[in-house]
Amino acid sequence: MSRLGETQRAYGQLVKLLDQEIRRRRGSSKELERFRETLDLAFYLLGWSQFEYLVTREAGEFVKEKAKLRTVERYAWEHLKENFKALKVRRKLDLLFHDDTEARGKLSKNYELRNEAAHENKPLPQEARNLSVWLQELEGLIERFSR
Repeated sequence: MSRLGETQRAYGQLVKLLDQEIRRRRGSSKELERFRETLDLAFYLLGWSQFEYLVTREAGEFVKEKAKLRTVERYAWEHLKENFKALKVRRKLDLLFHDDTEARGKLSKNYELRNEAAHENKPLPQEARNLSVWLQELEGLIERFSR
């Protein structure tokens, strides 16, 4: 299991505690709701950073293996291997999910949300806030490409 499983469990526990505190308070819970939005955003970005690390590692291994081919394509793979650090995350995702357009499309959309949240300080849209499910989906994708 990757660290994403632990991240998912930690998120679940913190959400549970925050929800208990929101129910316990009789007055306004707007401050706690803002805390919840911040918690969601922090765990969304944490999940992405953990996923990106694994994507980079797996894509690097993929490229190294392809660079060992005994065909003319080997030279292209060797070039990619030499320039791997300059490769954007989206291209690494293309390498790993080239045959799964549905997963690749979802990841692309989520990567846009990640960029907006991380670089433009935009809040997560409501549909992106079911983080436990999303972290579990990332864990499933990791299991697929790390077999």
